[in-house]
Amino acid sequence: MNFECCNTLVLDEPSDQARRRILAALKEHGLRVEFDFDVASSIQRSSGVKLARCSVLGVGCPYQLLEAFVADGAAAAFFPLHVAIAEHGRQTLVRTLAPHVLRSAGVAPAIAIPVYRTLRRIRESVDAIEIRTVSRGFDDASHLDHEVADEVLQTEVKGS
Repeated sequence: MNFECCNTLVLDEPSDQARRRILAALKEHGLRVEFDFDVASSIQRSSGVKLARCSVLGVGCPYQLLEAFVADGAAAAFFPLHVAIAEHGRQTLVRTLAPHVLRSAGVAPAIAIPVYRTLRRIRESVDAIEIRTVSRGFDDASHLDHEVADEVLQTEVKGS
């Protein structure tokens, strides 16, 4: 069984430019970047190995975090959500958690629903900058289509 745990999106521009646009779009959609970890620089400092640019943004919505955390303190393990931005030649790859991972892992709806909502807002943010969707092989449709996220959300609400 091949299980995709993240969604991959591609922006046809260099990583610096893509990163600026992604940060602006997230802010415009009411999301906050709680941390910005430069993975490639960290690896180079610790091991001397130079890699393509890659960073992880900790993205969240304070209200979704509050909703989840009040229901279950374990929400802190999920928020803020990670958005990985990686240089890939002349393109930039953007990776986020796939919503079906939460369901498969048995994450309680009190946590999963705010996570789904935040993932949807992240997706709306990157859609606003005309990012295109891909998955492995860079040619399949993403698992994070709005219909899939809505279907999973409805299933969680119904308790199925």
